[in-house]
Amino acid sequence: MNRTTRLGTLLTGTILAATSAVADDFDFEIGITYDRTRLDAEQTITTPGGSIFNSNTIDTDAYSLFGSWYFAGLSDDKGPRARAAFVDRASVVNIGYARTDVSSSASLESTDPAIPSFDGTFNSDGDAYLLDVRYVWRDSGWFANAGVANANVSIGGIVSDSVDSTSWRLGAGKYLFETTTIAVDVSQSDDDGGDATSYSATFSHLGDIGADWQYAIDLGYARTDNDFDLDFDAWSAAVSLYPNRDVEFGVRIAETDADFAALDSSSYEGFLSWFVSPNVELAASYRVDDVDFLGNVIIPAAETSSDADQDSIGLGITVRF
Repeated sequence: MNRTTRLGTLLTGTILAATSAVADDFDFEIGITYDRTRLDAEQTITTPGGSIFNSNTIDTDAYSLFGSWYFAGLSDDKGPRARAAFVDRASVVNIGYARTDVSSSASLESTDPAIPSFDGTFNSDGDAYLLDVRYVWRDSGWFANAGVANANVSIGGIVSDSVDSTSWRLGAGKYLFETTTIAVDVSQSDDDGGDATSYSATFSHLGDIGADWQYAIDLGYARTDNDFDLDFDAWSAAVSLYPNRDVEFGVRIAETDADFAALDSSSYEGFLSWFVSPNVELAASYRVDDVDFLGNVIIPAAETSSDADQDSIGLGITVRF
């Protein structure tokens, strides 16, 4: 039984096991997600000794399983069901597991005698575990966040290796109004290859459009500094619309700027979720990434042209009980 079949069986079992309750109060939530990302990239380098043609294909399959315990209860009596935890100011403990499988192929065709041609395949897989806590003082609107995660990535191909990473985060925030929050976080990751520290700030707001529709705005900024003096700035913005309590759809834009310009990226995502019952949510998303392709060799001052296309599709199901 392959991974896709196992995922389908697990999703079916989750739906069948979901209760038919219509109550608006819950204590637990479980969910499964699947994401598929594909990168196709080509590059041509012209040198005094000839030309070099690079091509790469990378397929990434990511599966995640998560569970949440709302230890002070979760009510979705008001507002969109997708935003129940936000509207209800719910406190929660989250645990999660993620599995990532990456398969890639790279080829280089060279007419420059100084650069040999080659073809190769590379594979990697990783496992990650997460524990996260959010506590909200409902009356005052203050909340605190804390979390820890561990990940291990194994790389296979011409060179085999593995990388371990442990990270933690701490943060705090406040409800400025009934459905408006700001928050700040700091996180630290300890990797085999070095450490990185990130500082982030987020803003979220849920409002009304007319008598029936609602909307939400989510803004974020993060600054990451690491041991290699390679710093990143990341911005994100999302707008969500709710024609009724059960349906959410919207768009998200994210931008990353790095000290090394070739690592800059932009992404554009559309997403949709639907509560088919008060306790079962189905979700889907599609994302396009604008990425720079470095190629398989880097030759300073050479004339280079490249093209890279990357897109992702995501599916998920969440059950509350």
